[in-house]
Amino acid sequence: MEIELAVDPRLPPLTQHEWARELGRMGITRVRIRTAFPSDQPKVEVLPTSPQPTYRVIGIINNSNELVVPGARFSIRQLGGFVRWIDELRTSGPPESRPKTVAFGLDLVRFQLVKQDLAQPVAISTLGRNSREIVDQLLAKLHNPVVWDERAKSLLSSHEVNEELKNSASGTVLAYLLRYDGLALVPRGDVQGVKYWIVRGGPNVACWPVGWPPEEGESTAVPQLLEFLTVNIQNVNIRAVLQSIESRLGLVALFDYPALVRYGIDLEKTSINIPQTKTTYSQIIKRSLFQAKLKGEVRVDDAGKPFLWITTLRPIED
Repeated sequence: MEIELAVDPRLPPLTQHEWARELGRMGITRVRIRTAFPSDQPKVEVLPTSPQPTYRVIGIINNSNELVVPGARFSIRQLGGFVRWIDELRTSGPPESRPKTVAFGLDLVRFQLVKQDLAQPVAISTLGRNSREIVDQLLAKLHNPVVWDERAKSLLSSHEVNEELKNSASGTVLAYLLRYDGLALVPRGDVQGVKYWIVRGGPNVACWPVGWPPEEGESTAVPQLLEFLTVNIQNVNIRAVLQSIESRLGLVALFDYPALVRYGIDLEKTSINIPQTKTTYSQIIKRSLFQAKLKGEVRVDDAGKPFLWITTLRPIED
């Protein structure tokens, strides 16, 4: 690794000394620092040396006193990030030569393999079964290793599952059951491959989702939503309304239970009233959910099977 930093001449004279000192504190000592020329640009050159190539890094310290390298920039207080950038360069090569990432820091090939792995259908009945046992069985069938974050395992509960999720995709079912306990499944890749981390969830955690938006829209994924029928719903609880629609459409409804608990919504005690009218299944669902302070959307699992995802009008993060 050869590192050369070109400093904008408009910066104070001591700038080069300050950067050299801070880089030295981070263990980066073999660095040449000079005044920048107008033609200087951030780049990585690959020198054909043996047995391993040598990377020659040209970084620019701009007039905002930021170090700019291909694909990143760092202030003098963020040199830990520059160290990680160098480590990635050593292991993965120059940024422009790496496969583009599409999600979770995974390139397209790895992401598709992960999605294929998590598309495995659930082969067991889940209705009335212990959630912890289901999670353990599904994780054991995945092709990539599973790593539990500290304390995550102790948070996994053993509640009774109220939905029949047999034949649904394993990734979607895992994301659904883990969310109940505030946990999340996160695929992470490194030089050794991909691992599935089970971690505590949160608004800043990029986790595997409970399903995906259908690429061609809800009505294409479930055409029956646009069918007309005459209804007259009087003081029927929201769960019963949705169970009737589920049986007619063959569409499983999954509830965001943590959000329901957060806002004190009891499905059994929330009554729905829709005067006699001719309408579509889609409108019945929307009107019923709105009366219950809920909202819903059609999603597809990792194998493309549609289901109805139901959560609160207000996000749980509020």
